[in-house]
Amino acid sequence: MWDLISGAQLDEYLDREIPLFLVDMRNPDAYCKAHIRGAVNIPANELKQRVRELPTDRLIVLYCYHGPNSMRAARWLASLGYEAVDVYGGIQAYRGKYLEWE
Repeated sequence: MWDLISGAQLDEYLDREIPLFLVDMRNPDAYCKAHIRGAVNIPANELKQRVRELPTDRLIVLYCYHGPNSMRAARWLASLGYEAVDVYGGIQAYRGKYLEWE
């Protein structure tokens, strides 16, 4: 299954310490400048090669710059049996309290 969640929903998950694996799909330079706390950087062009790094026992939460790459990735992961969600609007739309700036 895959779904879309808002930045506010992501904050709720993080506040409640729901077990999840947060993936920032942007390039390493963008990740270093700012990312959501706890996110692992797996750029979109590396996801297929690194899919084995993703846990199968937790929700996979993906985001990119503004949404399309992470949405496609969430659909693909769901087709492989992962429970995956995309943060709607990506980091560009995220206004939550877990944003960390370099």
